Amino acid sequence: MRERLTAAFVLLTVVLLLAGGVVRSFVLRDLIREQESSHLHQEVELVAAIADDRLAAGGVVDEAFLQSVVGDEARIQYDSGHGETLVAHGDEYVGTDDPDQDMSATASTASGTVTLSQSDQVIQDIIGRDLGSLLALFLLIAVVAGIVGFVIASALSAPFQRLAVAAGNLGRGRFDLELPQTRIPEARAISNALRTSALQLEDRVHRERDFAEHASHVMKTPLTALRLELEDLTLRDDVPEDVKQAATRSLDAVDSVSAVATELVELSRRGSLVAGAELPLVDLATQLAQRWADRLAVRSRTLTAAAEGNLALTYTPGPVEHVTDLLLADVVRRGSGAVRLVFHGEDGGHLRIHVESAGRADLPVEEHGGEPLDRIAQARSVVGALGGRVTGDHPASGVDVLLPRR
Repeated sequence: MRERLTAAFVLLTVVLLLAGGVVRSFVLRDLIREQESSHLHQEVELVAAIADDRLAAGGVVDEAFLQSVVGDEARIQYDSGHGETLVAHGDEYVGTDDPDQDMSATASTASGTVTLSQSDQVIQDIIGRDLGSLLALFLLIAVVAGIVGFVIASALSAPFQRLAVAAGNLGRGRFDLELPQTRIPEARAISNALRTSALQLEDRVHRERDFAEHASHVMKTPLTALRLELEDLTLRDDVPEDVKQAATRSLDAVDSVSAVATELVELSRRGSLVAGAELPLVDLATQLAQRWADRLAVRSRTLTAAAEGNLALTYTPGPVEHVTDLLLADVVRRGSGAVRLVFHGEDGGHLRIHVESAGRADLPVEEHGGEPLDRIAQARSVVGALGGRVTGDHPASGVDVLLPRR
């Protein structure tokens, strides 16, 4: 986007400069022709006056006289009153020797007429020199336009690039979007839409968790009571044998219904947040380890990462990235030395994340909006919404996270 905006800005500038240059060249040509014509008339009047003075003093107008007054790029012609024509050329004259085709001016003398002519090539040379300077100016303006266009395009495209990253994160299941603050109406509208979508999806996760917990309680409590009643029937001596057999069969049915209820609740908990966005555990662990290894290396700290257990399991990247980022951000703030990060895919589909630092750091408490920023508490909130749990409260002693497969 930035490159296209820059190219469009430069192209528009070049088109405007070319249009202005074409108009200017026509105006300049007419102006120069008018100036040269005026200059020729002044010169020919001067030559005519000199010729009159020469004749009045008893002199003659001959080729030697004409050669002495003609300019380097001009042609002069003297027509006497009795039909004699004299012509003289300047050393650099490139005209046609035809005053009707060249630019010319005529003045009368006491004994004839003087015609001074000049080739149109002189005007073309003047325009060519001007166009060379104009072309250099246009080139400079185009370069400046490119720089200015790049700066403007960068400022315009930056919010949209950040929005694209935020949209990608939302598609990966992350709800903690970093949205740009911008005055561009279109970008602000997209930002608001993404924020609303993230809030709605996060609310959906909370509602699904609450539903799973409520459904588990509502379904299992009466089944448990029914099972106790049936078990009591099978143990009583005053109950006929056929009733005990029916109660035993009913116990098997209750166990089947209870197993189905449990499976339905687990399915609701394990459902993917974003269909089709899951990544294998080994790929997800590699991406996170590489990203945080680079960040920790800037602080002269090392990261040792490992992926264990069932590496073929797939997980929605967003929640795993969010939780891992919170844990490692806490390590950066409150831990010191080497960092160990372990991802363990368990057979039941759960993901266990272990983060541990070699030592403690006594850095000031980080604040946000005037309130202490507790990243472990944030991690507990996120993990709790996903139906998992966090154990440990300091990276130096190790922090463990258990996430259900989502």
